[in-house]
Amino acid sequence: MAHIQLVDELVREYLLYRGFTLTVKAFDNDLKSDKDKGFRVDKIVDQIVHYINISDLNGLKEYWSHLDSLIFSKLEIHVQPAVRKIEYSLYKLYLVTAFQNAGSVRNDKVAEFLSKMLPELQGQSEWRDWFMLPYVQKPEENPSFSLYFTRTWQDSVLVSLHNLLATVFQCMPQPTLTSYESDATLVKRLQDEITTLKGKSQQTTEKISPIGHQSRLAQYSERLTGPLPLVDDFSAIPSEQFEGGIREARGLRGLLRQMGGSPVMGRKTGRSQSQN
Repeated sequence: MAHIQLVDELVREYLLYRGFTLTVKAFDNDLKSDKDKGFRVDKIVDQIVHYINISDLNGLKEYWSHLDSLIFSKLEIHVQPAVRKIEYSLYKLYLVTAFQNAGSVRNDKVAEFLSKMLPELQGQSEWRDWFMLPYVQKPEENPSFSLYFTRTWQDSVLVSLHNLLATVFQCMPQPTLTSYESDATLVKRLQDEITTLKGKSQQTTEKISPIGHQSRLAQYSERLTGPLPLVDDFSAIPSEQFEGGIREARGLRGLLRQMGGSPVMGRKTGRSQSQN
């Protein structure tokens, strides 16, 4: 949920723009003490590991209680057993880490844990052997504890926690302000797809429609520097045919002169003579 950090920055920028300086200070203080870590899974896991490494049982329980009230308690009932299993695995990892830490203080931390957690864990069969841990010399070689002292099991607990948080955060309902970026991205993608489809549709129409061809011809004619010269229908007649037609016309006029004595032509000639 990296967009949470972006929204935090936008909110802070808006508060500064409005001149809400006191609100900005309170907002910054809340961000510094943010237990949710901006819903960044890696930061939350690191915080839990920190409490385990320093054997801070109160810090671990309080932090898990915060996550439980904020997130886990709102999950469906069939998911709750998986959440409890990871929680108890973290407690076992706490005991193993406390036992592995150098110094005589390790038994004190183990005893402290078992004393504080006794009311919650004493009725569960899987924790029966763990109350004997302070009295076992080499628990890493004991069949009841050897698995939990392996690096493979310890890593698997943290991976399971990481996957649980990542899955829950993805399924959580988001406020409107945090979803604006994804909504804007979706709208832009849909607009791009519509524009692309319109372009393809127009190209297809131009290929199959005579109007498209006329349109392209009109665009081509506009690129010419001057208007096209007017051309009559006779421009398609070859020059040889045109010159031959002239010769035929001349021969026809000569023939008409020779036919001056004909009755038809005689009338026209007679008028001409009388006029002269």
